[in-house]
Amino acid sequence: MSLEAPPWRLMKMAGAKPPAAYGGERNMKNKFTSMSRRTFLGSMGVASMTLAACGGAGGGTTEAFNGALTGTYDMHVQGYDWGAGVDKIVLNLNAPLDEVDVDSFVVTEHKQSTDWTKEDFPVVEIDAPRTVTAATLGDGNTVELELACSPSDGSPFLYTMATGYNTWSDPYDINITLGEGVELTSGGTAVTSVAIEPVAAKKTTSADAWTTDSYKCADGTTYAYAAFAPEEESKNLVVWLHGAGEGGTEKTDPYVTILANKVVALSEEEFQDTVGGAHVVAPQSPTMWMDIDGNKTYISAENSDEVKSIYTESLEEFIDEYAKKVGAEKIVLAGCSNGGFMTTWMAIDRPDKYVGVVPICEAVPDSLITNAQIKGLVNLPMYFIYSKDDGTVDPKMCEEPTIARLKAAGKTSETLHVATTDHVIDTSGEYTNEDGTPYQYNGHWSWIYFDNNESECDEDGLKAFDFIAECFE
Repeated sequence: MSLEAPPWRLMKMAGAKPPAAYGGERNMKNKFTSMSRRTFLGSMGVASMTLAACGGAGGGTTEAFNGALTGTYDMHVQGYDWGAGVDKIVLNLNAPLDEVDVDSFVVTEHKQSTDWTKEDFPVVEIDAPRTVTAATLGDGNTVELELACSPSDGSPFLYTMATGYNTWSDPYDINITLGEGVELTSGGTAVTSVAIEPVAAKKTTSADAWTTDSYKCADGTTYAYAAFAPEEESKNLVVWLHGAGEGGTEKTDPYVTILANKVVALSEEEFQDTVGGAHVVAPQSPTMWMDIDGNKTYISAENSDEVKSIYTESLEEFIDEYAKKVGAEKIVLAGCSNGGFMTTWMAIDRPDKYVGVVPICEAVPDSLITNAQIKGLVNLPMYFIYSKDDGTVDPKMCEEPTIARLKAAGKTSETLHVATTDHVIDTSGEYTNEDGTPYQYNGHWSWIYFDNNESECDEDGLKAFDFIAECFE
C-alpha cells in the first residue's frame, strides 16, 4: 500500500476512522506506558538485516593470545507474539575466554527504523542498545549472549510507509565492544581490545524447520511461499494467509510471513499434536490480498462492486497444486487482517473447497456480502476471532453483522464459532505495566491468541486448534 492508501482506508466506505496508531502486520509504533524492568526497553522502530556468507573464527588457535580479541558472530531470530526479534548471538572468537558475565560486552544494533515522529515518516538509521540477559561460555572459543526482546527491542524487520511492507533491514549490524571497566582474560592474559565483525556470519531462525519455494500460476502470478511438512504422512493442509505488511517481493521473503505473526506456532508440537499432523503453507502475496487490480488498490466505496481480489483464481490454483503436491485431501484456511479478508473471501467464493476456515480480525465489510453468499456459507465450519476494541478493522462493520446474518440464515453452533476478547493483552507474563498489570497490545492483534491457542469460543469454550482438529476428522 502507499502512504495515500493505508489499510484502514479499506473501511472508508463504512465511515471508519483511521486508528491513532496502527500496529500488528505493520509493526508500527505503540504508545508504550511507563513500565517495570521486565517491560519494554530500548528505542522504538523495527529493523532488519543483511545476510553474509556462513563462517566464523571459532575453534582453537595455535598462536599465543596477545590481548587483541577478534572474531565474528552468528545470530538467531525468534518469532514472538508481536513479531520477530534477534534473541541470541554466538561470538566466534580467536581465543577462549576464562569467564564472562552479562556485563562483559556492550551490544548495540545499527539498523533502519521509521521515524514516526516526522510527518513524512522517513526511514533513518539508528543505533539501539541491546540488553544482555545471559552470557555463557560455549565450546571452543565461543560465547553465547542472550538478548532481551520486546515489541520495541531487537526486531530485524523494517516497516515503511513508502512500501507498506515489512522487509529485512539493510543494514542490520551488531556492534560488540568491551564493557566499561570490565577485565576479561584468556588463559590469564588480559583482553586489551575487542574487534568483532559487525555483520552476522550466519543466521538461524525459529522458522528453519520450514522450506521456501515459489510457484507460477497460469495467469503469470508467482507466489513465493514457506512450507512445513510434518514428520509423518498427512492428508491435512493448513493454508495461512498473511496480513498486508507481509506481502510484496522487494527485500523480503516468505520467512517474513511466518515470523512477523508467529505463524511458526503451526509447525510446533502443540498444534501438530492437536490436529494429528498437518502440512502448513504460507503463500506470499505479490502485493496484498485485498488488491483488486494488482496495483495495491484497496476496496473503497468507489470500487465496492469489484470486491473480488485479483488473486482469487491464482490463489485457488496455487492451493490446488500444493495440496496435490503433498497429497492433502482436507484443507483449512486461516489468516489475519488482510489475510482474514482473503480467508473469508475464498470461503465465499468456494465454500465447498475447504473443510473449515479461521478468519482472524477479518476485513470484509459486511455490506459487500450478498444474501446468496451468506447462504452459501451456512454449512461451512467457521471460527471467527477478533477483539472488540479493534481500531483498524471495526468489528461492527465486518464480523458482527456478518455473524448475525449467518445465524439468521440458519447457521448453528455446530458450524459457527466466535472467539472474542475485550482487549488484546500479554498472557506470557513477560511484559507488564509499572503496576504489574499485563501489557495491552493494539486491539487489532487478535492473532496473538490464535498463535498461542488461547482463542476460546464464547459459547462453548472450543479452542481454535481443537476446531481445526475437528475439521480434519
